[in-house]
Amino acid sequence: MKRSSDFAMSGFRFAVMALFPAFVIVPALAQQTYSGGIVDDWTHHHVIFSNPGTLEDSLKKGTYQEWQRIVTDPRYQMQQGRRYGPVGGRAALDTVAVPGAMRETKRFPRMPRREPPIPPRRRGLQNPLHTDWAVQIVGGSGGPFALNTYAAKYTFSPVGPADCTNDFVVFPTSVPGNNPQEANLFGFNNLYAGGCSGTVPTTLFAYFVGTGRVENSPVLSLDGTKVAFMESIAGGSIFHVLTMDKSGNSGCPNASPCNGTVFNQPAVPGVNNSAVDTKITMNGGVMDTISPPFVDYSGDIAYVGDDIGQLHKFTGVFDGTPTEVTTSPWPFTVASGVMLSGPVFDSGASQNIFVGGSDGNLYCVTSAGSACPTPSITVGENIILDPPVVDSTNERVFAEANSSTNAVLTETTTSFAAQINLTSVGSSGSDLYSPVFDNAYYTSGGTGHMYFCADVSGAATPELYQVPINSGIIGSPVTAVFQLVESGNTGASVDCSPLTEFFNTSTNTDYLFLSVKNHGFMSGTPNCGNQTCLMNFILPQTSPFTFPASANATMFGNQLGPLGTSGMIIDNDSSTAGASQIYFGNLQNNNATQVSQSGLQ
Repeated sequence: MKRSSDFAMSGFRFAVMALFPAFVIVPALAQQTYSGGIVDDWTHHHVIFSNPGTLEDSLKKGTYQEWQRIVTDPRYQMQQGRRYGPVGGRAALDTVAVPGAMRETKRFPRMPRREPPIPPRRRGLQNPLHTDWAVQIVGGSGGPFALNTYAAKYTFSPVGPADCTNDFVVFPTSVPGNNPQEANLFGFNNLYAGGCSGTVPTTLFAYFVGTGRVENSPVLSLDGTKVAFMESIAGGSIFHVLTMDKSGNSGCPNASPCNGTVFNQPAVPGVNNSAVDTKITMNGGVMDTISPPFVDYSGDIAYVGDDIGQLHKFTGVFDGTPTEVTTSPWPFTVASGVMLSGPVFDSGASQNIFVGGSDGNLYCVTSAGSACPTPSITVGENIILDPPVVDSTNERVFAEANSSTNAVLTETTTSFAAQINLTSVGSSGSDLYSPVFDNAYYTSGGTGHMYFCADVSGAATPELYQVPINSGIIGSPVTAVFQLVESGNTGASVDCSPLTEFFNTSTNTDYLFLSVKNHGFMSGTPNCGNQTCLMNFILPQTSPFTFPASANATMFGNQLGPLGTSGMIIDNDSSTAGASQIYFGNLQNNNATQVSQSGLQ
């Protein structure tokens, strides 16, 4: 029998639909259907969702279509799965009769929980950090990765034991492909020490896809069968959509080399394996140095920037036949002669694309391929190296760049109608990467804190900053909260990696991970010398939100070398021993690396 509250809710919905018949028009659900697996790649760090509220709130405010677009967005659903536990596939749906001449039956997503329950059987992250495995994927030394490059991780089933066969992680190598000596792209499964059998990990595939460099972050399809990435070649770029053969026939035919440190003997897709590599040479023979592809799952569309200021559009990426759109206005000239960062598509109301430029400007392009009414705003005087961060719920955009004397962090709306510049966040010097937000920001409507690295005095003396945010608006004052390098060790070689925030559901603990290359420092513990520090901070969740005076864990010394790490992917979607891990590229030793903390084994 229905409860009285259920009848009341149904009556409320009927009343609203009778008053507002326009709501019978429901936006189409995503073509790329989220089926319950979890994808984590660079895009999930740059398009985020604070709490969109309830269905009833959206109906009262007249924002139902915007709300429905968010809660059916696959990235939102996976964010909820990572942060609150598995969502069981696509958002749950209520079926209600919609008044009208046709008396159709329409389906409306249920509201997301404001306080999601803590799922059982999760293992907390504890100290100290230690390496589970490190596999050399490039010969020599000097590092195959860039600091702002991310691996891409697929978790097949977030519910129950981790899958040692179907869970995998993909690493680009950033070196020229050279068959049979150098692969462009590696994949590993059998990932979990203590939870999987035999040598950990196993090389799932090693592909030679061309003589160019795969130097930007890859993007995975929702079902984990395909990966999209860019290959840089002499005088041009190639967009790849690779259907992976994960049967064990894709490179490294000798088991011992594959499971050790040998990186050669790659497979060619389609040669003695079932892999299919669809290649599209990007229109105009243009280079792409710092722009990874961004895939809009709902439209099955990819956007890529190039080095001369053009934004490219590809359709049919994962569900159809990948094709570059070359009819006017595509490729769209954002800013002639400007190198573009990775583009970020707003899943919310604006449906705009945001991209940074080497001229220090942040640009806005409509999905139709035109400049927004306000086409650009100035962030700094130097390159916006990292893609912007877009909060698709609050319709806010964040970006960082250096000016001649100081670092600048900018917040603006998705229409560029307002801009807030924080210029007291350090001096100019080290490279700047996009900020991250604490768990309070995600669970509220955008009230919490932001964290980012910037120099405090002189070149390359990075500190960690905390900024309060109220309803999506960054506040002041900005306070440097933690010195990240040894006193006296400054110089251009001291940079932060991109930051990664991770909320552990089992312990209700909010973590922040980063690395500092060359002379990283932790208060109260031995410094890292001339090596890289991998640091872990516990973020405050209650007032007065005082930032901790020391890092919670560190890994340094010869394990990493002085050149730092790439961006980090945190995997906590399984309760299997050894399955909640940190993945990154070691820039010093050319290693694809997995790190865990004691207590997980």
